[in-house]
Amino acid sequence: MLAGIELVIALLAVFVAATVMGTVGFGFGLVAAPVILLFLEPQSGVIVVNGVITILTASVVVRTRQHLELKPVWLMCAGGAAAVPIGVFLLANADAGALRIAIGVIILVLGFITLFNIQLPMVKSAATGGVVGFLTSLSITTLSIGGPLVATYAVAQQWPPQKIRTTLAFYFVLSYVIGFVFYAWAGLLHRETLVNIGILIPAMVAGLALASVLARRINQRIFRYAVAAVVISGSVLLLSRELLLR
Repeated sequence: MLAGIELVIALLAVFVAATVMGTVGFGFGLVAAPVILLFLEPQSGVIVVNGVITILTASVVVRTRQHLELKPVWLMCAGGAAAVPIGVFLLANADAGALRIAIGVIILVLGFITLFNIQLPMVKSAATGGVVGFLTSLSITTLSIGGPLVATYAVAQQWPPQKIRTTLAFYFVLSYVIGFVFYAWAGLLHRETLVNIGILIPAMVAGLALASVLARRINQRIFRYAVAAVVISGSVLLLSRELLLR
């Protein structure tokens, strides 16, 4: 269970992550996961991060539900739901060290994609929604990351900003709720994990409050650079720790 300086650092990471996600609509796992995984085993850390994200995204859906349109995203949601059991199986059976390294490498790659604003042409077609939904859900269920892929897809469809934000939140809530059903079925949910989720919620709320201010004022280019710096630094720290301990 998180306590002492570990808890303080984890709360700060969740605060920053919630600020990022509340401002741009994704990125919580990218920022929070490498820090949380410094203190918790991968299975527990992934579930803690996903638990906080579930609460965060559910609040977004409730607040912006008038912008939700199910018809354009049903394929993406179907693909996401199909990937959840596979993701939970991988999380339950993966080697802890290998999982940390995989998370660190993927976060590092996504950090550079964020930094250089790299576009992925294959996501421009609406027909790829099922594939994007599947790959994203597989990634977030197993590694607690993957938001940039589905966010890139949503932007490529040229949806209005509010629709993108609400659509992503709905997709994430659906994937995470199904994921928690399978986490419980696989025996991965423990009392300490649920307590860790609970004690991190205040930092999430504070981050969302700051995001509501920043979203109206911040320069998006500068913000993207700041997010990329945090993401890349966190992944390097996680990878360095894991490789040095081997």
